Amino acid sequence: MVEDPFSGFRVLAFDLETTGLDTRRARIVQYALVGSDSEGDIISVNKIIDPTCKIPTEASSVHGIYDEDVKGKGVFSEHAKEIHDLLNDTVVIGHNVLRYDWPLLTAEFARIGQLPPKPHATIDTLRLAKRLRIPGRHDLGTLCRGENISLNNAHDAAADAGATLLLLWRLMAKFPRHFHRSPVELENWILSGDSETNSLGPGIEDLEPVEGTGGKIRKNGDRLVLNFGKYKSRDLHVIATEDPGYIRWLCSPSGPLSEDARKLVKEIL
Repeated sequence: MVEDPFSGFRVLAFDLETTGLDTRRARIVQYALVGSDSEGDIISVNKIIDPTCKIPTEASSVHGIYDEDVKGKGVFSEHAKEIHDLLNDTVVIGHNVLRYDWPLLTAEFARIGQLPPKPHATIDTLRLAKRLRIPGRHDLGTLCRGENISLNNAHDAAADAGATLLLLWRLMAKFPRHFHRSPVELENWILSGDSETNSLGPGIEDLEPVEGTGGKIRKNGDRLVLNFGKYKSRDLHVIATEDPGYIRWLCSPSGPLSEDARKLVKEIL
């Protein structure tokens, strides 16, 4: 087994069950956080939330949570502090978390006028499986079966979070050479692959500028990095995870990019 790259960090697998698939409109009905704190003590949180709207039958048929189950469970604003405190500065583990769970959580915080938590790093096991070139489908159930992980109660947030965490440990044991990295380095590798340069290699000004950006965005292998502002030298995928509002501004007409450059960024993200 590779030396644990997460030692000394709070590490939590995170999963949501919701009213639908639209990350802008769906509401959370269940959240689960499974893992440990920086001292290694176990953390296990599994709670139901009243979404303040009717849960569609098709959603209930997937996760088994119905309107009567959420009565009196508290609305999102009543759970927000606990969620924020647990996820802030945490190594967050999730399956398809970057495209689904995190944008949906961010939208819930926006509705109550609060900033979302900012993870130390986010490890998406769906993207990790793709980076490791694991053959076949990359949904959680298929990957768990491939690693002999029992997932008897799929689409329950706690079961999915626990299975996701175990999947990560199995992949770390199976492919140890890829995990000799800090959490942030691991996140960047999963999103962008190995950099062709090192600390003694070319600086950002030596990288090829993306056409139409005036040099504000540059290519570093298959990555795109910013060359201005508070996120200078940061990967666009990482910024989108940590500060989606900044990406929305970057892609808006009031931002610094041309229309073609905005379209390119949107396509990539």
